Amino acid sequence: MGRISLAQTRRSQIIQAFYRCVASQGLAKTSMRAIAKEAGVQPSALHHYFKDRDEMIEEMVDFYTDRFFQGFLEEMARYDDVQERLDKAAEFLFSPSMINEEATSFFYDCCAEAKNNPRVRHSLAKLFRRFRKTILEYFSDLAIQGGLSPQETQDIATLIIAVHEGIELQWHMSPEDVSLERSLLLAKRIVKTFLLGQGREGLRRAI
Repeated sequence: MGRISLAQTRRSQIIQAFYRCVASQGLAKTSMRAIAKEAGVQPSALHHYFKDRDEMIEEMVDFYTDRFFQGFLEEMARYDDVQERLDKAAEFLFSPSMINEEATSFFYDCCAEAKNNPRVRHSLAKLFRRFRKTILEYFSDLAIQGGLSPQETQDIATLIIAVHEGIELQWHMSPEDVSLERSLLLAKRIVKTFLLGQGREGLRRAI
């Protein structure tokens, strides 16, 4: 295994500092000077390690994605039973690790930036593709048992993400009105209806 270079270490420090600034101040209000101060470097160092702000945002989204999937994969590796894995995966998606003020603020700021920034939109598209791929990998055995086709299984993965993101957004806007605990129970029921209950017939009747 190769050694991590000083440049790689410094880039990682800057990106993590950028993430913290965006989570606390918002992307629009995060200046290069604020990032440098948070990272403990001179502002000129940012231009040394990154060619522009867009590159920093792209790498920050990758950092956020890697952090999420590392936690998810480590958690799922603890379970062998496919039905238990389904329960635990749903619990992880609605846990404080996934839905919290810092991570959610960061994510939606990046979504707003993506509207007029193709590079950020591309990075977020990669995030969602990786999200769907991971769900498909963990739930494919259950989908096969339910008689679902690969396309139908992918549609369910899209549904799971939509439920997660919709609940996360509502919680972010008015946490007093949204119970993550009840949302988790509802999400489990929706997914189990398709994957463990009526399989293809349940999916077709639902749509």
